[in-house]
Amino acid sequence: MADIKGIDNRISLHTEPVSSRVHRRDPAFAQRLKAAVSDVNDRQHTADDAVQAVIKGEMGIHEGMLALGQASTSLKLLAQVRNKAMTAYNEIKRMQV
Repeated sequence: MADIKGIDNRISLHTEPVSSRVHRRDPAFAQRLKAAVSDVNDRQHTADDAVQAVIKGEMGIHEGMLALGQASTSLKLLAQVRNKAMTAYNEIKRMQV
């Protein structure tokens, strides 16, 4: 059987070094993810401060519950994004090349 002209039998999917792939990747996704985690963390701290303010009588119960609800919703949303990303990663990992 004759080889197909122009195709080298030594071709591999991993020909590019990792260091050049790292320099080429787009940091926008990582920055967005860091910003989202930071926002959730800020909301959690705000909710903690609101609970302390309600206990001290410096804030109404409604405002405190609103801060707790926002923190809870943002944490649940971040957890769902993480779950979707992990599902996508696992599907890619199972793909046959």
